[in-house]
Amino acid sequence: MALGTVRKLFASSAAAERISLDLYEWLPLYIRHRFLVGPSFFKWLSLIREAEHWDRDRIQTYQIRKTRELLRHAMQHVPYYRELFRNIGFKPERLQSLDDLKIIPPLSKTTVQDNPTAFVDERVPLKSLSRKTTGGSSGIPLTIYRSRENEAAFLAFRTNILERAGYKLKRREVSLWPDAKLGGRRVPVFRYGRKLILSTGFVTGDWIRKYLDMIRDFRPEYVLGYPSVLAVLAAYAAHNDIMPYDGIKAVITYSENLYEQQRELLQRSFGCPVFSMYAMTERAAIGGSCEFSTRMHFHPLYGVMEFVDWQVGCKEAVVTGFTNYEMPLIRYRTGDLVQGDEGHCPACGRHHPVVSSIEGRTHSYLVGKNSELIPGITSWLGTFPNVLEYQFIQRQKGIAYLNIVPTERFSKSDLTVVKEELKRMFAMTEGAVEIEPAFTEHLERTASGKINMVEQKLDIFSL
Repeated sequence: MALGTVRKLFASSAAAERISLDLYEWLPLYIRHRFLVGPSFFKWLSLIREAEHWDRDRIQTYQIRKTRELLRHAMQHVPYYRELFRNIGFKPERLQSLDDLKIIPPLSKTTVQDNPTAFVDERVPLKSLSRKTTGGSSGIPLTIYRSRENEAAFLAFRTNILERAGYKLKRREVSLWPDAKLGGRRVPVFRYGRKLILSTGFVTGDWIRKYLDMIRDFRPEYVLGYPSVLAVLAAYAAHNDIMPYDGIKAVITYSENLYEQQRELLQRSFGCPVFSMYAMTERAAIGGSCEFSTRMHFHPLYGVMEFVDWQVGCKEAVVTGFTNYEMPLIRYRTGDLVQGDEGHCPACGRHHPVVSSIEGRTHSYLVGKNSELIPGITSWLGTFPNVLEYQFIQRQKGIAYLNIVPTERFSKSDLTVVKEELKRMFAMTEGAVEIEPAFTEHLERTASGKINMVEQKLDIFSL
């Protein structure tokens, strides 16, 4: 986005980069969006705000028109879809309803990983696009190409969704970045304008207390970051009787599923409502909770959201994005599993696809000794006594470990409580999987600093 462009221009010097960030922060929002993001930002934002209370029929008419346009474009200009549509005999002009999309087979991440340039508009030079990678459950990088237009659309939708939480730019905020750098060097903390930036890579040891003190001294209105990392700070505050913060209007989480026990912990420790946002590197779907409900609302102007039956009673989110014509993803399997899907939110009145919960990823399940999948791990969990953070890890069927980062107060009686709680939680599996507690100083993290609740090393699709 625009901020990234500014940083790249001055990344050779920490002092120059800090000055550039301060200048960027103090630019009037109109100038920032008009010249650094692009004029399409305003076009998208105007449409999004106009469509806030469209009825179901008007939204569906919009989606069918945009889907038909996207499919025609893909057929004409994207090598992968041209070959696919010919092989299955699909003609975009015959699309009459969104159900007709089901003729097209779902697209897996592996297929995109194998040949990402086959999904790029053949008229567009790759050097004109920004290139992003995301690790994914397999550990193989997934490459995504994005245009300036795509980034402008994303920013417009993000702006609209965060407005539901009362969020406004140019207010005091703390953000936890996955790889905070100045002048090309990793740093634990830096500040520019009205923003305090903390690095997720330093949320460990003595830095946890330092970060909490910095947040209190900075007095932000908003705190933004991965829920798994924010939960570490919140757990430390809870275990050390640190009082809730004054003046924080909302904690905003993104990029990971926000579990209910994390939401409750964040609310207690930061003393404010917690708002969750859904986004993905692939830029195929976007969503957020609303002003009156914690349920996730997926924005229907950003793309078509389908919920396809998966195993063990959940549905997988399958998406078709409208904003990235340079690298369109059609019926793309996100790997995110949901429950309680509806087409309307009675609390806010929006006719958006809504789910009561995102249960995790397709690789967030444990595997029993007879290859049975054990779902809903995260929904069973609470907060263990004097445990700062924890994570399940599995390398063989029927056996998993609960890696625990204990606080200094952790005792033998706490370990007994953990074992009893695990026995209670997994009683319903009837011995399908054994869970052994193990102690560690650091949990396994992704390249961006996230902490997955379950690190599944088995390929559950091959069992």
